[in-house]
Amino acid sequence: MAQPEIAATLLAWTPYLAGGFVRNIMVSGAAMGAGTGIGWVLALLRNAGSPRPQRIGLFFTEFMRNTPTIVFQFYLVMLLPIEFAVPGTALTLHFPGWTKAALALSLAVSGFVSDNLGAALVAAKAGNRLPLAMLLPNWTGYFVLIVLASSSASIIGVDEMIGRCNTVIAVVNDNRMMFWVYAYAMLWYCAFCFTLTRSIGVLSRVLERRLIRTPVAAPEPAH
Repeated sequence: MAQPEIAATLLAWTPYLAGGFVRNIMVSGAAMGAGTGIGWVLALLRNAGSPRPQRIGLFFTEFMRNTPTIVFQFYLVMLLPIEFAVPGTALTLHFPGWTKAALALSLAVSGFVSDNLGAALVAAKAGNRLPLAMLLPNWTGYFVLIVLASSSASIIGVDEMIGRCNTVIAVVNDNRMMFWVYAYAMLWYCAFCFTLTRSIGVLSRVLERRLIRTPVAAPEPAH
């Protein structure tokens, strides 16, 4: 296949592949949202005043941090049905594959948020606001990792970019296109993650400069 034909084929399939990449972003966004909420609760438990909530928060943080997300994806596929009728009502809950992938990825996010937010809260109590301020760029940096990890969702049948790459290769029916289709997909991931990473770097430097220039008010002496 000549170079112009390769370029024309990739261009023709670009809208289809772009739709798959949007699904990757959707899965990643849902995982970050759910994981952030759970991790926030765990961080508060770990910073509670009594030992029992602290042990509960630490236990679940360790569980979520050390559970392989790809294994949990298969677990959820086998555990959760595609749809579930709520007893006594006409309501039917749907669990498409992308929601299961998002739930699996949210485990890692929960552990990350619990660790970082918990440490930031401790530092803030001691008068150091920098870790708390850096949560946003750190969180965004972890979002980049989750976007990359979302490509594994194709193994459970999620219609995301890698899954669509496989469809394109099958339809074109030319093994020589395999290299170019996957390379094109990698270019999408690289461009998105590079842009976001550069933006995170700028944000981090701005936050550091502002916090360094803003002195922390000393506590008033007790009378």
